[in-house]
Amino acid sequence: MLRRKYLIAGVVAIAIAVAAVLFVVLGDKQKEGIIEASGQVRGTEITVSSRIAGRVREMLVREGRAIKAGDLIASVSSDEIEARYQQALSRSESFRNRLTEVESSIKALNASIEQARTAVRFAREESTHRLHSAQAAMQRARSDILRAESRFELAKKDFERYSELLKKDVVSRRQFEEVESEYRVAEASLNAARDALEETRAAAGLAEASGIDVKAKEQEVERLFSERDRLRAALKTAEGELNAALAQLRESESQLKETSIYAPSDGTVINRLVEAGELVGPGTPVAVIMDLSDIHVRVFIKETDIGKVRLGNPARIFTDAFPDYFEGRITEVSEKAQFTPREAHVKEERAKLVFGVKVGIENPQGYLKPGMPVDVDIKWKEDASW
Repeated sequence: MLRRKYLIAGVVAIAIAVAAVLFVVLGDKQKEGIIEASGQVRGTEITVSSRIAGRVREMLVREGRAIKAGDLIASVSSDEIEARYQQALSRSESFRNRLTEVESSIKALNASIEQARTAVRFAREESTHRLHSAQAAMQRARSDILRAESRFELAKKDFERYSELLKKDVVSRRQFEEVESEYRVAEASLNAARDALEETRAAAGLAEASGIDVKAKEQEVERLFSERDRLRAALKTAEGELNAALAQLRESESQLKETSIYAPSDGTVINRLVEAGELVGPGTPVAVIMDLSDIHVRVFIKETDIGKVRLGNPARIFTDAFPDYFEGRITEVSEKAQFTPREAHVKEERAKLVFGVKVGIENPQGYLKPGMPVDVDIKWKEDASW
C-alpha cells in the first residue's frame, strides 16, 4: 500500500515536471506567423492654450469629461480687449452715421439740382417767349405810329386848310368842326400809339431783365453741382474712414473671441490645468484633450522580425481589464532602428536594436484608456492562425 502511494506521487511529480518543461518551451515560442509584443495605450494629446493675457472668468470642463468640437472650455476676461472693442464699435457707428448723413445730403442735393435745372429750362422758355412777344409788340407799335402819324399829318393839313377857309367863310362851321374833330382824333391816336410804343419798350426791358434771372438760375445750378462734387469727395473720405474703422472693429472682435476658449476637436479632457480666478498669459495651457476613439499602441519589434511587418497587417490587442481582445491594424512602421527603450517590454532582452511600430486600435466605445498596458499579436502571415 505504501509502495503504491509512493508510485502515484512519483507519477504526479513527473507529470508536473513535464508540464512545466512544456510550458517553458512552448510558452516562449511564438505562434507561427504571429509576432507578439507589448506596450502601452497612447493617444494624440491636444493642449489647449489661451492666446491672450487675462484672468480666467470660468473653467467649464472636468477631467474625464467627454466634449465635442466647439464646446466652451474656459473664458478669460480682459478689460483692455473689451475696451478696445467698445471703442472700435463706437468709431464704426460714428463713421457709419457720417456716411449715411453725407449720402442723404447728396440725395437731397440731386433733387435740388433737378429742380434748379427745371427752373432754368422754364425761365429760358419764358424769357425767350416774353422777349419775342415784346419785340413783336414793338414792331406793331411802330407800325401803328407810322399809320397814326400819316393820319395825323393828313388831318392836320385839313385842319389848317379848313381854318383858313372858315376865316374866309368858304366852308361852314359844321364842316370845319368835322375836320377839327378828325384832327383831334388823329392826334389822340398818335399819342396813344406813342404811349403803346413806350409800353412795349418797357416790356422788352423786362424781357431782357428776365434773361438776367435765367443767368442767376444757371449760376445756382453750377453752385449746386459744385456742392455735390464736394459732398462726393466727402463721401469717399467717409467710406475710407468707415472701412478703416470696420477693419479695426473686426480685429478687436477677433481678439474678443479669443477670450472664449473652445475645444478644437472631439475628445476627453485628461488634464484640467487652471482654475477660475487664475491669471494666464498668451500660450498658457488650460486643458489637455485626447480623442479616445483614435488611440494606438506603440510597440517595439526586434530587428530580426521587423522585415515581416507591413502597413495594414491585422493585430489583436489584449488587456487584463477586458476578457476579450480589440481589433487593430499596423498604421506606421519606423524607418530607423533605436536601442531598446526602458519603458518597452521586449521578451528577448538580448535584442538591443528595435523598430517602433504604431498599431491603430478600433476603440469606438472608448474602453481603452491612455496608459493601459496591453499585449499585441501582429499577424504577418495571411494564412496564419490566431
